[in-house]
Amino acid sequence: MLSDHVVTDVIAQLLDLDEDSLTMDTELATVDGWDSVNALRVLVYLERELGAPLDYERFMASRTLGDMSLVVSTVQSGLVS
Repeated sequence: MLSDHVVTDVIAQLLDLDEDSLTMDTELATVDGWDSVNALRVLVYLERELGAPLDYERFMASRTLGDMSLVVSTVQSGLVS
């Protein structure tokens, strides 16, 4: 799924992590450097990359990369304006 790659790539890039260490089952709380400030950095970066806003509530409620990928896929599929 394209959204999986986008989320993994952005988090690895912004947090300077090895992309291979991240899976869709990775819990965000276990990601080195993950905190509320970096969550907002990822949110803003994704919104800029996608050219559309993400659902803030769903994004912040994400517990895993897979959860976050679902939020991104909703925008990519055009379900959110």
